[in-house]
Amino acid sequence: MATLKEIYDELDRIQDDIKEYIEDSDGGNLSSDLTRDVENPLEMLLVALETIIDDKEAGIYEEHGEDDFYGEEEDF
Repeated sequence: MATLKEIYDELDRIQDDIKEYIEDSDGGNLSSDLTRDVENPLEMLLVALETIIDDKEAGIYEEHGEDDFYGEEEDF
């Protein structure tokens, strides 16, 4: 199973290929369609994935036991 970082790296390589294809493309409509339908959503996906990776590295998604997460129970 791939890690989030490996998935991010592969998607980033695909994005680079798409950008290169768009730049080399002669058709204006095709370039516009690819930018709108592929490049822009891929960019949003990469930003979201990068945020998750950064959060994971910061320890936000660490597993906590129920007591660790909620703190000690209080008597009322």
